[in-house]
Amino acid sequence: MAVTALALSTTATAAAAAPSPAWPRGVDVSSWQHQNGASIDWNAVKAAGNSFAVVKATEGTTYVNPHYAADRAGAQAAGLVIGSYHYARPALPISTAVDQARHFLATIGNVNAPGMLAPVLDLETTGGLNPTDLTAWTQAFLHEVESQTGRTPILYTFRSFWTDKIANTPSFAKYPLWFAIYNSNADPGWLPGGWQKWLIWQYDSSGAVSGIPGKADVNAFCCSAADLASSADGTRDEIAARYAAEPLLHISLGAPARAEGPAGGGGRWQPYANGLMFWSVETGARALFGPIAQKYLAYGGSNGSLRRPLEDISWTTAPDGLQAVFEGGWIYWHPALGAFVVHGEILNKYLALGGSASWLGMPTSDEYDVPGGRESAFQNGKLRWTAATNQVTEIHNTPVAAPAP
Repeated sequence: MAVTALALSTTATAAAAAPSPAWPRGVDVSSWQHQNGASIDWNAVKAAGNSFAVVKATEGTTYVNPHYAADRAGAQAAGLVIGSYHYARPALPISTAVDQARHFLATIGNVNAPGMLAPVLDLETTGGLNPTDLTAWTQAFLHEVESQTGRTPILYTFRSFWTDKIANTPSFAKYPLWFAIYNSNADPGWLPGGWQKWLIWQYDSSGAVSGIPGKADVNAFCCSAADLASSADGTRDEIAARYAAEPLLHISLGAPARAEGPAGGGGRWQPYANGLMFWSVETGARALFGPIAQKYLAYGGSNGSLRRPLEDISWTTAPDGLQAVFEGGWIYWHPALGAFVVHGEILNKYLALGGSASWLGMPTSDEYDVPGGRESAFQNGKLRWTAATNQVTEIHNTPVAAPAP
């Protein structure tokens, strides 16, 4: 894993770092540790003080490490926490990311078990993609993994790659970071991409590890044996955990209607008798119930234009009203009016005016076509978007004249 990082990183040195002895140690291996048919003595690796091992599983859409299954089984039998990584080969179209993720998941099998770290994406080459496309490619890969497994994938990279090749994007700061930097310090130093902490530090690419022929990548885990055990708990289900921890959700959502499954756009969802819960790395676990949940599903759920929910349902400033925020718009509900979607430039204008606290009041319609644009109706007026100008116009309701005496 470290070969490319060592070649490209301007900060890499041959000197081994000295991380805290309290941090659990581990190794990552690939076919490079099996030169001339050599095998790894995983019991010796364990006896040398290592607590975890991450094994290369796949690369691109076809390659499978021929030693993957044996190394994973050997490390697990020796009592090590195990993990698996995929070496990314970014390419256009972006859908190749999903193809690679599926190849990876088909190879590693079930990861929802004790003693298993989340799947890892090893990102250290661009495949010629520019930062925007590379960001989209990486998101597509990670979303597919989290949708299929319910786990938060780990992202491996190094500083110069992140700052130079993917424009130091902060888009992945919610994903655990496996950071490669080989220095003589007691910590990795500053982190790129908006990350505030690291999960694993690959601090040496040429370590001597008992049981592994030749050189090996050595790592530290942040920051205790308890943290390692928690990260390796593949049985944790974020949706089920929240539902179990909050009894009020049992009232608002009702009982589970069927099993949890993958959701569009990256994430998982669980239907209940009166609503749903949605989880993704970027949004966390969100609860929707009643007419707002019904409206969301009618719009296609996370596969539709609203995409993923960003917040739980909350009260509006209008008495008895409720609202929910999504990536692609908002849903408002009032018992006297019903549930309606507001989105796009009309939503931006509505929120700028004060939303449900504005002179417009609550929505009374979904957006609909009008000549030259789109329009949404509210209690006290309308907002009309004109395609030719991309402007939104406020329209006050015309008062009804009193009948002549």
